[in-house]
Order: sequence, then structure tokens, then C-alpha cells
Amino acid sequence: METYNPDEVKQIIKMLNSINSKIKKIKDAEPTKLEKQIRYLEQRLKFFNPSKEMLGYIINQAKNSKLKLDPVLLEKLKDEFAKKE
Repeated sequence: METYNPDEVKQIIKMLNSINSKIKKIKDAEPTKLEKQIRYLEQRLKFFNPSKEMLGYIINQAKNSKLKLDPVLLEKLKDEFAKKE
């Protein structure tokens, strides 16, 4: 299991928030999957242990985002994704 420091988790949150602001122009009562991921990450700054599904989701969002993650952090996410069952 990889360990992520709070700064790395904050980078992920910042990237997801930038994507969410473009997607979510109109406020719905129902939170999106992206909003749920952001809330989860905000609660896990000190102990972030992502599931394989969450890693895949974050990696996919990072590939399609204009706001790029640190390449070292992205590789760390990809390595952990490959190790998870």
C-alpha cells in the first residue's frame, strides 16, 4: 500500500474540483460521483487508502483534465493501481 501525504491528496482534490466546476454549471439536488469523490478525499487528507476503482477513476480524470497532476504523483497512482487486485 502506497502512502500519500496531505499535499498529494490536495493536488488530486484541486484537479477534481477544476473538472467539477466545468461539469457542474447547474446545481442539482443529487451529488455527482465526482462530488462524492471530492468529499471523500477531503475527509482523508491524513489517511488516504484508495480502492482500485477509485484509483482508476482518478487516473482517468487526470488524463482528461486540463489541470495536470504532478507526474510523480500520477505515476505513484498508476503503480498502486497495477498492484491492487
